[in-house]
Amino acid sequence: MAPRFVRSTLLAGLVALTPACGEKEVRPSVDLITASCAGTQPLAGVTHLRFRVTGPGLDTPRERVSTVAWTEADVPAVPQGGARVLEVRAYVGAPDSGGRLVALGRTAPFEVTEGQAPTVRVFLRRLGESVPVNLASAPGTCSLPAEARAAHTATTLPDGRVLFTGGYRPEANGARPVSRTSELFNPADGTFSPGPDVGARAFHTASLLPEGRVFLAGGAESFAPVTLQPTARLVDPGSGAVTELTPKVARYQHAAAVDAAGHVLLVGGRAADGRGVFTADAFDSASGRFVDGVGEVRRVDATLVAMEDGKTLFIAGGADTTGPVPEVLSLGFNGMDLERLANVPPRLRVPRVGAAVAVLGRPDESPRPLLVGGFDGVDPTQGARPVGVSEVLENEMTVRDGPALMPRSNPCAVTLPDGRVVVMGGRGTNPGTTTAVPWAELITPHAGAQPTVLGLPLIPQPRVWHTCSALPDGSVLVVGGVDDSTGEIRANTEALVVMPPPRD
Repeated sequence: MAPRFVRSTLLAGLVALTPACGEKEVRPSVDLITASCAGTQPLAGVTHLRFRVTGPGLDTPRERVSTVAWTEADVPAVPQGGARVLEVRAYVGAPDSGGRLVALGRTAPFEVTEGQAPTVRVFLRRLGESVPVNLASAPGTCSLPAEARAAHTATTLPDGRVLFTGGYRPEANGARPVSRTSELFNPADGTFSPGPDVGARAFHTASLLPEGRVFLAGGAESFAPVTLQPTARLVDPGSGAVTELTPKVARYQHAAAVDAAGHVLLVGGRAADGRGVFTADAFDSASGRFVDGVGEVRRVDATLVAMEDGKTLFIAGGADTTGPVPEVLSLGFNGMDLERLANVPPRLRVPRVGAAVAVLGRPDESPRPLLVGGFDGVDPTQGARPVGVSEVLENEMTVRDGPALMPRSNPCAVTLPDGRVVVMGGRGTNPGTTTAVPWAELITPHAGAQPTVLGLPLIPQPRVWHTCSALPDGSVLVVGGVDDSTGEIRANTEALVVMPPPRD
């Protein structure tokens, strides 16, 4: 029986010079974590490991295959350079003889400098399984957020950490106390730590600015009765400093996006009495002030996304006072002025309310926003049905069909580092009601062809009003939300991590 290791740390020094260029190669010091705190253990049944290094300047991956009882010589030597990634793949059976890939782990991108062997960490995770986050210091121990949250925000920071802010705590009696706290998740060690006070807010937005701060806007301050958070906050995750600002309009359940110059556009949302807020607002991070005269965008429950060029913002889906709106608006900032970029906007084939959007494709694959889910009407209790077809926002003039997905509204959709999109959870329909669903799907782009969809294992507990965050190792962190699938309101207290199968 193959030995099972909770953690193996192997150190390696310098190896031979590369004759062609005189460049020294080193083997990293690898901290391989091979235990989980729940679910199938990553090494269950595993007989072989493949160590694989990729990065800029490496025309082909550096690979070595070993048994599960690996040694330091099984780690490939790595030439100096940036954005190196070490991947460990675990197989039942020899990989070159039909072995089955069952677990995977990657480092965050790291740098190799001449003469120094970096220390890197890999969490090995079972493919496709949603398992609780575990601690690097004690891999058999699950790591939990300090609070149960729904309708919160999750912002992936440049250093790979994730900032969670606000939200409400779902309680069995229907109460929804709103949180004013924040937390930081560190994927390098699996820990949650307290962040600064951000003001009580739920159904708000969080936008990562080009210089690394996070701009929080709007939200509900309470639900009994509904009152709105009148402030916006600028949060510096490094120092914990928070700056309070006053937007022109209070709103919640709105949409936000930021362009490459640091303009944040806020559209739609609701007032405290439930009516739509159609006044658009914009914040200029360079000057630290809100922009005058942005105008109106008559949408509620719409999506807002920035294109790859960093200048074009798309508004898709949502409803006005008469129902779902099919037109896709393209907007951009010209200095401080917000301009419409197409006089005749394209139309969605299926107008929808409560959709999600994520960018599909790597930078070299002409990435485009993919609109997923939503309801085809405003009120599901009045016959509105969940939408299964997705649509690609091709450019300012064109929308094309995307792949068919499980029909639901309000899923989370997140772009992985390799350009694929994961869609998880959301609201489906039963006769006369809507409930949280456990569905998870992986969407892969293909040059000149329709994207393909792979169904992932169901989330252990259905959820809606949750967040999904892409981590540097290619996994997805799922936090919070509400499970009402059994007729009772239950909070999703565990933080789950899902490792999708590799793209190649």
